[in-house]
Amino acid sequence: MLCQSVISHLTNEEHAVAAIKEQIAHDHLAMLICYYTEEYSSHKLQHSFRQHFPAIPVHGASSCRAIMTDKGFHPGPVVGVFAIYDSGSNAYGTGISDIDESSDGVTEIVFKTLDMALHNADRAGEVPSLILLHATPGNEESIIEAIDQKFGTLVPIIGGSAADNQVKGNWSIFTTQGTSIKGISLTVFFSSQSIFTAFSAGHTPTELSGLVTKVSDRVLLEIDGKPASSVYKDWTKIHLDEYNQEQLIFDIATAYPLGRVAGQLYDYPYFKLSHPVRETTENGIELFSTVDLGERIYLMQGCKDQLISRAARVINAAFWQKLEDSRKIGVINIFCAGPMIHLKHDIDSVLKQLLDELDDKPFICPFTFGEQGRFVGGENGHGNLMISSAIFHSPDESK
Repeated sequence: MLCQSVISHLTNEEHAVAAIKEQIAHDHLAMLICYYTEEYSSHKLQHSFRQHFPAIPVHGASSCRAIMTDKGFHPGPVVGVFAIYDSGSNAYGTGISDIDESSDGVTEIVFKTLDMALHNADRAGEVPSLILLHATPGNEESIIEAIDQKFGTLVPIIGGSAADNQVKGNWSIFTTQGTSIKGISLTVFFSSQSIFTAFSAGHTPTELSGLVTKVSDRVLLEIDGKPASSVYKDWTKIHLDEYNQEQLIFDIATAYPLGRVAGQLYDYPYFKLSHPVRETTENGIELFSTVDLGERIYLMQGCKDQLISRAARVINAAFWQKLEDSRKIGVINIFCAGPMIHLKHDIDSVLKQLLDELDDKPFICPFTFGEQGRFVGGENGHGNLMISSAIFHSPDESK
């Protein structure tokens, strides 16, 4: 099993995919994972991949402003792929569906999409070793619950919510079967080599916390009976009204997200994060994840050094779950868009640490508006400002 990353900055979708094809070997090519910035049409990309790779499953999702690979940080417009070559016993299958709340419920749609992917992998009724999930923002918690329900066991998930450049809804997803701007897409992996995952936040709780006393969908309206935006301003001491509110909350709140306890390990809590997106007219805060009435939320904090180093730490945590000596093959790394924007000029330091941790092996990294993964306690979850990694590795035959 081998992996390879390839990118193109050509803005014509057909030309970009053709240029990518020229750099990809076709012997034992088993799967293509594609990330792209909003300047590209998902319909045209999907059509071009079907034309150039007719027998290969392809799974794509839009990324915020850039992507990152072992070859560098690539500002948009850009299209990148992660090619998986697998000559052993393997199967990969993709599925995609629109989510329309007026028709089937989310659970039924997820079941249908999973059945589609399993059928396309010719593994109907089997349990995959990994699921790659890319949905558009809005239903991630329900999707994860449905995946867990479908298999009756906790299949590891890695994923990221499709993103755009300015949080204006210009995100999209696609697979070999179709495209969507409001839906779910996934790949089921039955790879010949082992895959391990890790999912983590890079922030720690402050002493400030409160109870959610009013909420509507993903809008946090009140904390401890007070307007949520007022409480958040008091907590962070950020004067939102002095600046462009949308940009300030989305770009600056990366350092001060809201957190909830996701579970405990050895009596120590671990957290899932919610990223404030913008202040609403009701003095609420729109989030990229759902919080429930009565939950305790904490103001979290993360220094720049923590944010720079955590991507490499998460990959390290995934790799050292294995029991035998092994060698790294490649990594899918999902990185929240907020920290990428916050770090800006320090993103090269993130890249260097990733390359050092991976021994310069191939990886691909989109920047997403919500991350999905398997917490250290074993449960799958959705959060913001997280990093989710899946590392492929094989036995070290030199020992």
